[in-house]
Amino acid sequence: MLGLKREAVKLCEHQKEWEVEAQNTIARLKAILGDVAKDIQHVGSTSVLSIKAKPIIDIAVAVDDFAEILALEKELKDGGFYNRSKPDFGEQLLFASGSLYDGTGDLQTHFIHVVLTNSMDWVNYINFRDYLNHTPAAAKAYEALKVSLTRQVPGDTGRETYRKGKHNFIVYTLRKALVKSYLGKTVTIKIDRPRGSTHPAYPNLTYPVHYGHIPGVLGGDGEELDVYLLGVEAPVEEYTASMIGIVHRHNDVEDKLVAAPQGLHFDKKEIWKAVEFQEQYYEIEIETIH
Repeated sequence: MLGLKREAVKLCEHQKEWEVEAQNTIARLKAILGDVAKDIQHVGSTSVLSIKAKPIIDIAVAVDDFAEILALEKELKDGGFYNRSKPDFGEQLLFASGSLYDGTGDLQTHFIHVVLTNSMDWVNYINFRDYLNHTPAAAKAYEALKVSLTRQVPGDTGRETYRKGKHNFIVYTLRKALVKSYLGKTVTIKIDRPRGSTHPAYPNLTYPVHYGHIPGVLGGDGEELDVYLLGVEAPVEEYTASMIGIVHRHNDVEDKLVAAPQGLHFDKKEIWKAVEFQEQYYEIEIETIH
C-alpha cells in the first residue's frame, strides 16, 4: 500500500516495496536536480525496517542554496513533485507527490524535505533513522506510541493531533541519537571553559578539565553540544579528539560528550572522577565506546 488521504492516519506493517519506491524516487530526483542535490536519503518511518508506518515515503534532499531548487520548480512539477512550502516550515522547503496534487485522485504518497547541507535539519533526519534502525528498543517504543495515538484520533482527520502526540518522543530521541552518532568519531572541539576556569554562573565551581563544544551542533538545550576533554593539561583553544563517552543526564534536557586524545582511553570510573565536579548535581549514566 502507498498513499493516504490528506489528514488521514493509518499504520501499515513495514513493506519491502517502500524501500524500492524510495530508491526509485531518489533516482528521479537526481535526474532532475543533478549537482544541485548534495545528498538524497530515504528518511522517516518507512525507512525504519522493523516498525509500522504511515504508507507515505519521506525523502530528505540536502542542498547548498534553496534558490537553486526553486529555479528548478517547473522541472520538479513536471516530474510529479509539487511545491507545498509554507513560511512556518523554517529552514526547509517541502515538495509533495500523489494524485491529490496532479488532480487524478485524493492521495498523498511522497513528501520531499529540502534542507541545507550539514544543517541540523539534515543531521536530525539521518540520525533519527539510523538510531531507530540500530536501537530496537527505541524503535519498538516509537511504534507502540504511534499505535496508541492512532487509536485515540479520528482515522480520517487526525493527522495533526497524531503529529503533535509524537513530538516529545521525537525530541528526546533526537537528543539521544545526536550524542550516539558522535561516539567513536574524531571531532574538533572549541574550548570555551579551559581547565582552571570558573563557571560563569557559579564562581565556586572550577573546571579541573577542559570543557567546550562542537561548533554549529545544537544539543538538547538548544545550545551547542558540550564536551568534556580529558587527558589534556596544556592550555588549548581548540582540540581535535576522539569521542570516547557520553554522560546521559536523566533529569535534564541535555547530555554531554566525553573526549580524549586519540589512543588515550578512560573507563567509566575514570570519567566519573573527571566530571563529578559538575555531574554530581544530576542523575547520570556514563556510556563508553568500549
